[in-house]
Amino acid sequence: MLKGKLNFAFKTFFMMASILTLGFCFSYSKDIVISRDFVLFTSKNLEGYIKPIFTTLEQSLNTTLFGTSLPDGKFCFILNLSVSGMIIPDAQKTFDAEVPDGFFNDSVTQVAQIRNGEVRRSVVKPNIQPTIYGRSSTPIFSAPQSHTYPDSIYKTIAYPEGLHIDFMAGLPVLQAIVETPLKNEIRFRFFSLPIQDETFVYLTIGLNQRVDDWFNLFGFDKNKAISVHFALHRMYYGNSFDLTSYAIGINAMQRWGNTLIGYVGLQYEDFGGKFRAVKDTTGLKENVINSPFPELRQAKPIVISFNSYTKFQAKGGFTLTFYIGFLNFELSYASQPMISLGFGLFIGTKKNEN
Repeated sequence: MLKGKLNFAFKTFFMMASILTLGFCFSYSKDIVISRDFVLFTSKNLEGYIKPIFTTLEQSLNTTLFGTSLPDGKFCFILNLSVSGMIIPDAQKTFDAEVPDGFFNDSVTQVAQIRNGEVRRSVVKPNIQPTIYGRSSTPIFSAPQSHTYPDSIYKTIAYPEGLHIDFMAGLPVLQAIVETPLKNEIRFRFFSLPIQDETFVYLTIGLNQRVDDWFNLFGFDKNKAISVHFALHRMYYGNSFDLTSYAIGINAMQRWGNTLIGYVGLQYEDFGGKFRAVKDTTGLKENVINSPFPELRQAKPIVISFNSYTKFQAKGGFTLTFYIGFLNFELSYASQPMISLGFGLFIGTKKNEN
């Protein structure tokens, strides 16, 4: 009996995941093209500058995966909306920025920086600059020792300023939740938006499967539950933007009366992907881009990898259930501590299918 339930639950989930994944793989797409005059970032510096905001995105995706109700084997369809906000730690407000190679050669150029009120007549390593959540940047002043090319290109460089953000709103989560007689919850999220000749797509599929009944952990106590959960998220836009995230974990729930549920959980999560944009190289041989970075002078494509500071989240919260829906409050400990609020609406009345 237990083996049959296991096989059916996981076969159903992975069959849906496989069908949805196949839809990702067969799409014709074009590259994003940007002006070659975009010289604000190298690929490495852009990747470091935006990493914290993709951490915020990753944590947003991997919230509201459990805790909305105690799976009891009754069929139910729920619409759920939640919002979240993250506290940004100081460690995610700076990164080690790339420096032109010529800045380390005194025969090519003389450089200076002002660090902590002190003038430093060399490149300070690590070259700490603000991320998008950070504060003011520190330019590197340069005096080329020759006024002819190529030494003349090693001029003063400035890095983008941060936005001075200490608290950041996460991506809102709108999802459909289906509770099934197998004492599990299947979650769906989907969003599609046409942009020019391509379509931006966001899709999530998740499973929260109760397992305490399989091992008779709580006997006749129907107010306690232990579940395992898994979720897979995809975002993509043509050939230029591709993002994948997933989470896997375990959670425990306790119900008091008919209205209040408390829960805690721990999950491992990861996040990866890429962004690629090619530059318009029309007339490149006739025009020299004046930048000390070879990547920018040669108008190479912008290619970055998406990464997150967060690998684990510990969560706890409460859900207050009403006849027509519920309210949910959750706290998460992660690299960006997070608070989440949500509400759900029951579509129809729960029916006992056992």
